[in-house]
Amino acid sequence: MCHEETVEARTVSALSGDAELLDRLHEATGQGRVHSVFARVVNLLTPDGTLVTLAARDGGDAPRTLVVDIPDWSGTALAADQHVTFAPGNLELGTGLHALRVTSTGARPWRPTAPSLAHLAPGALARIADRLDRLNREFGPRGGMLGPVPGAGPLELAVARALDAGRTALLTALRHGGDDAEIRRGVLALLGLGPGLTPAGDDFLTGLTFVAALPGSAPTGLVPAVRAVLAEHRGRTTDVSHATLTEATRARVRAELIDVLRQSADDDRPPQPPVRRLLAIGHTSGSDTLSGLVAGLHLEEELRGSL
Repeated sequence: MCHEETVEARTVSALSGDAELLDRLHEATGQGRVHSVFARVVNLLTPDGTLVTLAARDGGDAPRTLVVDIPDWSGTALAADQHVTFAPGNLELGTGLHALRVTSTGARPWRPTAPSLAHLAPGALARIADRLDRLNREFGPRGGMLGPVPGAGPLELAVARALDAGRTALLTALRHGGDDAEIRRGVLALLGLGPGLTPAGDDFLTGLTFVAALPGSAPTGLVPAVRAVLAEHRGRTTDVSHATLTEATRARVRAELIDVLRQSADDDRPPQPPVRRLLAIGHTSGSDTLSGLVAGLHLEEELRGSL
């Protein structure tokens, strides 16, 4: 008589997670699916279609993200479009010998609480921005908002020119009180521009939007413009980038970016370690996001002076 062997799913724990996501997962039920799989992250779609991320243990906290006690995802045999079963506090991924259960019970809640800039004296924002810009240019990789790599081909040069033109158009509209249509055109000029899971133009917008969304920031119209463009041009950029920018409109960004701004605001002298951690994200994503933060801080300084 043949007895079918039952294969138990391997269980791994989430070490930490976005507090909002943890609350949702404690109640979520139903079928989702795997969106995309990379060495360091796996992106999932929840039963209601929300994009969320499982990061490897050194992946860092971020909105809509669980940091899981796993070195990487290369040995899991996960693939796009596989079913994911959501149950309160648990996710079931993969099948057979590669079945994996991710439990969020006991995960440390992470709340992306951004620092206030209200206490900074006149001139401090510009000084911080200048120092961050110098660190970015010293340690950041070329190929995104810092300009093309040496010997770049015609396509890369064209993208670099378009990024610079889009940045100039958007910042000009924001500086001079452009109307909603002008700001939206500036956002659209950058959205989805550049290669990668999060294109350089989007990463720049993330840093810029983060500053605009901070409590007490000078009103510019950027946050509602970004929300409107994302809603009206859903297919213009990647799903991951769309989710990242959506969260940035609520001042919810990666822990590395928050750390850079918090430590900079605390002592007015941004230290290298948090900047280097930010710059290590992606190929140019960390540098491009830092470029947006720098631009946002300079803009905030200028607008405060005109109020």
